Amino acid sequence: MVLLLLSTYVTAWGQWPMRPSGPWEKGAFETRQYRNLFVEMGYRPDEVEKKLQEVFNDVFHGPNKVYFEVGDTLGYISDIKNHDVRTEGMSYGMMIAVQMGKKDIFDRLWRWSKKYMQHQEGSRKGYFAWSCKTDGTRNAQGSASDGELYYITALLFASNLWGDDTGINYKGEAQNILNCSMSKDGTDGQRPLLHPEHHLITFTPDDMGMRFTDPSYHIPAFYEVWAQWADDGRADYWKEAARLAREFLHHATDPTTGLNPDMCQYDGSVMQNPWMRRGGSSNFRYDSWRVPMNIALDYEWSCADREWQQQYGERIQNFLYSQGINTFVDQYRIDGTLPEENEILQAGGFRKLRHSIGLVATSAAASVMCKHDKRKEFVKALWEAKHEPFEDGYFDSYYDGLLRLFAFMHLSGHYRIIFPNPYRELKTGHLSATIDTGAGGKIISLKYDDQEVISQSKMPESFGSTFWTSPQKEWNWPPVPEIDKYAYEIEQDGMPLVIRSGVAPQLGLQVKKHFSTDDRDHSLIVTYSIINASKQARKVAPWEITRVPNTGLICFDAPIDGITPAGLMTFTESDGLAWYQTDEAPQNRKVNADGKGWLAYLSGGLALVKLFDDLTPTQPAPGEAEIQVYVNRGKTYIEIESQGAYTTLQPGEQLSWTVKWKLAPIDDTTPSKKLAKAIKKLAKRK
Repeated sequence: MVLLLLSTYVTAWGQWPMRPSGPWEKGAFETRQYRNLFVEMGYRPDEVEKKLQEVFNDVFHGPNKVYFEVGDTLGYISDIKNHDVRTEGMSYGMMIAVQMGKKDIFDRLWRWSKKYMQHQEGSRKGYFAWSCKTDGTRNAQGSASDGELYYITALLFASNLWGDDTGINYKGEAQNILNCSMSKDGTDGQRPLLHPEHHLITFTPDDMGMRFTDPSYHIPAFYEVWAQWADDGRADYWKEAARLAREFLHHATDPTTGLNPDMCQYDGSVMQNPWMRRGGSSNFRYDSWRVPMNIALDYEWSCADREWQQQYGERIQNFLYSQGINTFVDQYRIDGTLPEENEILQAGGFRKLRHSIGLVATSAAASVMCKHDKRKEFVKALWEAKHEPFEDGYFDSYYDGLLRLFAFMHLSGHYRIIFPNPYRELKTGHLSATIDTGAGGKIISLKYDDQEVISQSKMPESFGSTFWTSPQKEWNWPPVPEIDKYAYEIEQDGMPLVIRSGVAPQLGLQVKKHFSTDDRDHSLIVTYSIINASKQARKVAPWEITRVPNTGLICFDAPIDGITPAGLMTFTESDGLAWYQTDEAPQNRKVNADGKGWLAYLSGGLALVKLFDDLTPTQPAPGEAEIQVYVNRGKTYIEIESQGAYTTLQPGEQLSWTVKWKLAPIDDTTPSKKLAKAIKKLAKRK
């Protein structure tokens, strides 16, 4: 077995050895996988996690924090330099909180938003006043459409993550905003969030603001979330909104520089109002910074516009790089020339061009789409950038701070689609098993009461029990993701639990897993089915791989002289069984054996015995075996593996193979006649 591991050393710069990678071809809606570009670029995983937490703390808890709690149940995020609370920041804070699993922060921000900002009646019902004082007094009654966009998506994620029965009906609140928006008919000038004719998001959902749009409000990935989980009967409408938003971004970004205007027409062209054009609204500036990160998000999650998005990512990075990786400024005309002084949008009382960390952050986030080497310099620039006041005293802890945090979430793989709870638990007697339907349908936990027997190490490929097709030479390494890593569809929930993988194009095969329990002996029963979804005959065998800690004993019924390769691992024979006492070595090791249809692992006073079909020596796939034991180097983890018969499947045919898992207390810890008798008893089928 070939195993790819992160190296255990660091370079002279204190960085993790670089793991080359490039843009992905499938989005997380399909794969549920996320890249950690920091690790790919050579930073240590533990340092990345530490840095992310530091950036989070800067925003929510540090001396320059923008998050403040009010009483026992409320909280707000303030744009400090403007002395107000905005739906932009509140909804951003909720998205960050749900992504980071901070339920208390999320709930506080939502309660404050609902109490002070959301209109509960009248023509604006469901919408939010975009700006309030920190005491909740409204500075304006109107709404900014991007706030609602983030509120809805964050609420749907909260529903998926925490459910709707913990005090807030998150999905109900999201549906209320959507339904209120879609009911707007122009009364008192109030309109839907999306323009009825153009099907694109408005600048503000009213008669004035619906005349134009803001490119940074277009986040197609959010509409995909609504289509999946809003359950408002408008899934097709939201999917079409996502498609049109992607198309709009093609027109709104300059084909040479990649820059986009702050505001524009619905066809992507610059504003026609002379006053707004003279004021710089057609330039690339503060709102515009968000577009690279928004497009990166859609690329990561859906990959629906992959080719253009990759070209866009390199286009805007190339332009900014040409201005100096450490010197590009934060406002340009979209052709790349500098704005005149009257076009520069002031902030915090300053009208000045700067090398702002907010744009450093969002341009670095675009690296997830890029193949060119410049992406490394953008990631490095963000990692090393210090969020501190400029020499003239200007400091934006709010907008710069939030964008910086979002970028660190993106680049560390922590800005994710939050699917409904993927975990399913089966119980019988003292045994409980947890299956992760969202990541390969793996058994990620097997416990006797509270005692775990499966490896929980998060080294690559080192935890849980998975399933592959055999022989390995059909796919080499890494394992086929559709079978080993990607989400499985739940065909039947409850007992039994039946889940199904997607078809693996590489193999033309699909896997179904059927989980149930046998209450007679309190065991877990897993039936694996391999379906030939191709148009030609395929030969294949089933293969279960279970990772356990490198402690205790492993035993099976086979002669020692039949274990191959000979001498690679030390086995002893006692009472007709082959015993391996776990040990440590600097290299990976793997042995094969022809057993008698069972395999046992003993550790911590428990015995895990797995029962499966007993094969003759000719039945396994070429180069494979009925029983395999893989020991990872060091004292890390072990894989106990079993395989079924190599079978020819015609198109549309399937094979099924069952493994019965028994887990029971055991007294002895060294090979003996008594222990052998107890194991053989457990290995008997009922």
